[in-house]
Amino acid sequence: MSASPLAGILNAIAGQPRTPAELARDLGSSEGALNGMLRTLQGGGYVQEAAQTTDGCECGPCALKSMCRNAGQDAPPLHLLRLTPRGEAYLRRLNPQGH
Repeated sequence: MSASPLAGILNAIAGQPRTPAELARDLGSSEGALNGMLRTLQGGGYVQEAAQTTDGCECGPCALKSMCRNAGQDAPPLHLLRLTPRGEAYLRRLNPQGH
């Protein structure tokens, strides 16, 4: 089990970039309650928006790019969230045998 609700959110995002609505549904939470936690994680540098830019994916080199709904599309981003390197490092510290 995760060390905290914030770690649970990070674990849910780690597998695949997610929208806040998807996260709320998957975590059994309301979007309103989740929004504050997402702001905390974003402010701490653990998650960022995965948005398409004119020069390619804003995420940079990403192992999940083949699954990303924003990569290589002209459609506006779906406000997907992805882990930052700091978020990935935090999860590795929580679960060193899982990585």
